[in-house]
This record gives sequence, structure tokens and C-alpha cells, in this order.
Amino acid sequence: MMESALVRKAGRAAGFLGLTVVSGVSVAVGLRVASNEKKWLVRDRVTAEWSKGLLKLFGVELVLGGAPPGVPGVGRGQGRVVVANHRSIIDIAILLATFGGAVLSRADLATWPVVGPSARAAGTIFVDRADKASGHKAILQMVKRLEENDTICLFPEGTTYADDEVRSFKPGGFVAAARTSAPVVPVGITYPNAGAGFGDETFVQHLGRLAETPHMVTHVEIGAPMSIAEGEAVDAFRERCRSEVARLVAIARARHHTRST
Repeated sequence: MMESALVRKAGRAAGFLGLTVVSGVSVAVGLRVASNEKKWLVRDRVTAEWSKGLLKLFGVELVLGGAPPGVPGVGRGQGRVVVANHRSIIDIAILLATFGGAVLSRADLATWPVVGPSARAAGTIFVDRADKASGHKAILQMVKRLEENDTICLFPEGTTYADDEVRSFKPGGFVAAARTSAPVVPVGITYPNAGAGFGDETFVQHLGRLAETPHMVTHVEIGAPMSIAEGEAVDAFRERCRSEVARLVAIARARHHTRST
């Protein structure tokens, strides 16, 4: 049993690195040779393969509920911002596999070996939340992508937490949505154990724990797209979206309880 767990952990760690490297190279090369009209399609295809491959590698079974996710990535005729609670590094693969597009990520990820170059190649937008200039630059980048009808996936809590409570949201993504009249799609994500999120673990520790888990059912509850109302302040809209994500998390958690009984 112990040997089997160690073999599984080593295999998944190697698979994660291999998938990430291959995807990073594939999207970098693909973008270099693709026409301007095809660049986003190349990115969407590669990131879809990476994210779905990662979920399969780590034995993650997605159970989708609520509204349909719509056309992934670019191609709907309008940009959109997808916002979710953040509990695990696997959340990134979940949103990309379900919605496509690009991710807003913490700035230091760009410097990580293997992961950083691949994330940059895939069009990740990086932000240092402690730096106002970085935040402003990220908003401008999101606005540009939304005007190009792209999907931006982000976790507005700003970091990961171990439990189901949905903390306050950072404003950047909602400012970009308001400036472009892009809808915000709220999403609630739950894992089998309500306290099994990232928490205070390091990236390596959390990846190792994921690699040891034989199979994991993750419930994803998708809400209807939300738009800022005429005359509504961005902060009020942000809180309205946070409340909806919290409601969706509660629904997803209830589905977990139903499935386990």
C-alpha cells in the first residue's frame, strides 16, 4: 500500500512537470507560427489539453451543476470574467478546463521554474497585489483581453484558503468588467473535505498531498452571468458577486453531502 502511494505520487509529480513543459513549448511554438486570427484558438486548444490532462492525471472527477459554462475561451462575441473561490492549485485547471481563456495570477508565479515559462506562454496575466502600479497594469491588460472577447479566469480572494468561507474580493477584475460591460460568471468550488484546501501549505506540499489522493470528486456550481447595473458602484457589484459565489459554494457543498449519503 505504501509503495503504491509512493509510486502514484512520483508518477503524478513527473506527469505534472511533463504536461506543463510540453504545453508551454506547444503554445509558444504555436503562437509563433499562427496567424493573428488563430493565436487565441491555439492557446485555447493547448490550455484545454493541459488542464484536462492534469485533472485526469490527479484523479479529479468534476461534477458540474448550475448554468451551462458556455463556449470556452474566445468566440462568444463578448468577453467575460469568471470568478471563483480559491481552495487548491487544481482550481486553475478546473476553470481552464471548464471555461478556457487565461488566468490572472500572483506575480511571483512568473519566476517559478517550469510553471512560470509555461504560464507566460499561455497568456497568464500577472499581478502583484501589494503594488498599485502592477494592479493598474493588470486591469489594463484585462480590459484589452475582454475587448478581444477573451475569457479571464480569476480568484478575487487573492490567495487560497482551507475552508468553504468566501472571503472579501479584490476589485481589479470587477473594474475591468465594468469598463467593458463584460458579464461576470460566478463559480463555487468544493472538495470532498470542507477543510481540505491549500491553507498554509507550500505549493510543493500541496502538490504532494494532491498526488497522494487516489481519486477526488470536485463539485463545481456555475451561476448565471452577472452584469453591473446602471449607476451601481463597482464595490457594490463586487460584493454582490461575492455573495453569489458564497451561495454557489453552499449549493456545491450540499451536493457533496447528498452524494456521500
